[in-house]
Amino acid sequence: MSVRAADLPLHAVSWLVWKILPGRAATKMAEFSHTEAGSGLDMLAATEETPRPELRARYFRHALDELRHARLFRERAGALASARSPQGRSRAQAVLEDGGYLASQGIRGSESLFRQLGELEFLAFVWVHEKRGAEQFDLYASLLRDDASTAAMFAEIARDERFHIAYSRAELDRYTKAGATHDVRWAVLRVRGRRAWQGWLRLTRDLGNAMAGLWLGLLYLLVIGPFSLVARATERPVGGILAAPPRAPAAERARGMA
Repeated sequence: MSVRAADLPLHAVSWLVWKILPGRAATKMAEFSHTEAGSGLDMLAATEETPRPELRARYFRHALDELRHARLFRERAGALASARSPQGRSRAQAVLEDGGYLASQGIRGSESLFRQLGELEFLAFVWVHEKRGAEQFDLYASLLRDDASTAAMFAEIARDERFHIAYSRAELDRYTKAGATHDVRWAVLRVRGRRAWQGWLRLTRDLGNAMAGLWLGLLYLLVIGPFSLVARATERPVGGILAAPPRAPAAERARGMA
């Protein structure tokens, strides 16, 4: 499979996650399950809040797709974790049971994403994120050709994503034809800018965690470990109590007194 230069970082990271790191695939599936469930909640909210009946039907179908994807990812996470060590299963299960993670992926507080962004920017959000999601899932399906079940699942989800891309792009084009070209461009730019910023924050957080682990490991190896060995090697007993002479058995003491 040919890879565009712009996609090389994604391809490298995906190869590391899905092919190299033990147990990471199951945990990633569990995270995807939460993300899709949160997206489903946002789409259901949009179904209720949009004033346009034709969009209400599309949002509802989109919501059903996202909730089905969440179930597929959850089931696949369990299957992959069961095939790995018990430790890998516990990590994936912990992510699946983390209610806080789900809350961070979907509706924040009492205000839905549709209400926060407005319909135009919400459609731009759907188009940008679903387009990137389809590209990622196509890549994952290609990387995991040796795992037929997982590859088929990613290919199926990528097909659904293409429907989401098509209807959101058609709606953005409708705004453009109505004379809102500038508004559409700015909506897409704002969505992409937030996506890039959130990606940078995730990168810096993960890098910070990795560097903290590295420095703590070096501190132990170069400072704490050697000093501990030196302390053990130079350890000397300090003070002490002289042991009492052994006492003769009771029978011998009795004869001596006689």
